Amino acid sequence: MKKYYPLPLLVILLVMLIPQNNFAQGPGSLFVDAGPDVVIPCGSGGCTNITADYLEIFETISTNYTIESIPYSPDGTGNPPFPFNGLANSVNTTIDDAWHDVESLPFDFCFFGNLETQFQVGSNGVIRFDVDAGDTGAGSNAWGFSENLPNNSNDALGEANIFTPVHDIDPSVGSSNEIAWEILGAYPNRVLVVAYYAVPMYDCNDLRATHMAVLYEFSNVIEIYMLEKPVCGSWQGGVAALGIQNNAGNLAYVPPGRNTSDSPWTASNEAWSFAPDGVETYVFEWLDSTGTVIGTSDTINVCPAGGSEIFTARVTYTNTCNGDIVILTDDVLVTVDAPFIVDLGPDVTDCDSGADVLLDADQGDPTFTYQWFLNAAPIAGATNTTYLVTSPNSGTYSVEVIDPSDPLCPGIDSVDINYITSPVIASPPIDLSICDDGATPGIFDLTTNTPIVLGGQNPADFNISYHNSQADANTNTAPIGTPAAYTITGTNETIYIRLEDLTGACFVTANFDIIFEGAIAGAVSPNPYFICDQDATGDEEVDLSAEFDAQVLNGQNPVLFNVTYHSSQADADTGAGPLTSPYAVTAPSETIYIRLERVDNINCFDSSQNVLIEVDSLPIPNNPLPLIECDDDNDGFYVFNLTDADLDITGGDPDLSVTYHDSQLNAENGTLPLSSPHANNVAFNDVV
Repeated sequence: MKKYYPLPLLVILLVMLIPQNNFAQGPGSLFVDAGPDVVIPCGSGGCTNITADYLEIFETISTNYTIESIPYSPDGTGNPPFPFNGLANSVNTTIDDAWHDVESLPFDFCFFGNLETQFQVGSNGVIRFDVDAGDTGAGSNAWGFSENLPNNSNDALGEANIFTPVHDIDPSVGSSNEIAWEILGAYPNRVLVVAYYAVPMYDCNDLRATHMAVLYEFSNVIEIYMLEKPVCGSWQGGVAALGIQNNAGNLAYVPPGRNTSDSPWTASNEAWSFAPDGVETYVFEWLDSTGTVIGTSDTINVCPAGGSEIFTARVTYTNTCNGDIVILTDDVLVTVDAPFIVDLGPDVTDCDSGADVLLDADQGDPTFTYQWFLNAAPIAGATNTTYLVTSPNSGTYSVEVIDPSDPLCPGIDSVDINYITSPVIASPPIDLSICDDGATPGIFDLTTNTPIVLGGQNPADFNISYHNSQADANTNTAPIGTPAAYTITGTNETIYIRLEDLTGACFVTANFDIIFEGAIAGAVSPNPYFICDQDATGDEEVDLSAEFDAQVLNGQNPVLFNVTYHSSQADADTGAGPLTSPYAVTAPSETIYIRLERVDNINCFDSSQNVLIEVDSLPIPNNPLPLIECDDDNDGFYVFNLTDADLDITGGDPDLSVTYHDSQLNAENGTLPLSSPHANNVAFNDVV
């Protein structure tokens, strides 16, 4: 798999998620190939050479280029790597001898030390970077020349930079001909392809020229492909030239036999490469499976660890044109071909059971020999097909199995066996509570329970984590990130603690609650609260709890709170000197201070409520004068105004109220008061 990571990494990786187009990469594209996976024959020593192939690129600051003849069809299909026709942007299809409009390159291209970002296509097989937006249209691209490259005196040559080749062709005649360009590929291997397809030769319209130039991003290589370059001998002697030259027109690179003075010349299925020839701008490295650089040569000898290992070929490319960096990698798997397989099974971790583990390497051939090892040291006398591991002998157990007919290819396997004593919860974790007083945040230090559950166990021997569910604690998933400063959600949560050995294989869990609630005392009503000194002793007992607890709790769970009563605000604030119940309240009045506190946190309380209890003396009524009325009809009944006796009874005390009853019992109980006026029930003489 090819991978590249241009810098800056994030931006480029996002670009690389775009699907590649279907056009093949050309020879000038960046690539690295670590080669096919390798299987080392058993008995060959367990080592082999691996070789990487990659594109070598060179700095573009200088004006030096190398010219190289390259395969016309690199993939062997008979076609060049890019198409001659069907490109997206048509150029001068009906105009002869014309420069087309100025176009922009989507990538930086370095040419003779200059950074080029624009280009123009000429209809006579030429491309230029020294663009001129005003120099377009018929006749703008000169056609007559007899000079060699380089040249800056003849416009047919001096105005151009890339000659694909340059010769007088006429796109305005014939049919099915095409001049076009397109950007193909994706970063960092985009290319500008400019193609001339089946364009008639001027004055010899039956002869068609097909050729193209390919300009590569990053490597800044230029390639020219010619399917067919004919000669029209009747026009200008069939002159043509192929190559590249700088903007000044005083330095050019032309392949042998392809300059104007070599004319007339023909070509078919021919390709040339022009590559910058400065210092190397790439670094090649081989990496092993740990990411360690193990060599910088194309070919390296490797011995796969454990019989199988992935090695990585890595090339770091630097574009000296603009400073961009691209890293390409490719992997190769190297495996030693074992004649038989020894499989001791998966690693074993035993938590507390101490069960024996039977290792079996039997290959079913009595001629095979066996040697068992513990931590790479041979175990004396352990030469059987099996080996029994017993507690507490932890370690790495391995076996070497040898076929006497092929002693250079032993079968080897190993397995880790660990006997572990599980951790224990020394003491159950305690519930944690914070009083919600409206100012203190609900942030808990869960690690308060760490030393409690550890007890005398060494903290260095364990991993401890806190979780929000039993399932998470069981699987060690989503541990709480900041257990020393955990913010509760709501008022109550259950927290789960996981205590595990350092391998994580053996563990135990426990849970505790965290509570973030306040204590809010309800008000007592009525307040003041009146009682009567029934025995006229100057005080009266009140069952404070029975009278006021329910109002103070105000619907809160009585199991969670203590309610106490105090004779001063200071005592209520500190919880000192709680009053007994019943409590004798001294006349004339006494203020009782109330404290509501949480059972789980006595420092979480409310002492803001109190009740004033007033003790009233027992009233002593005066005996009133009888109410006498004249019985005009002599029937023995009359409607009396009972309140006429109020003044006699109270002696004028405004704090007393009088009710009237038809019996002593009702008067003592304050029940069934008589209305006034009231008609006597017994004729002539009645008692109220």
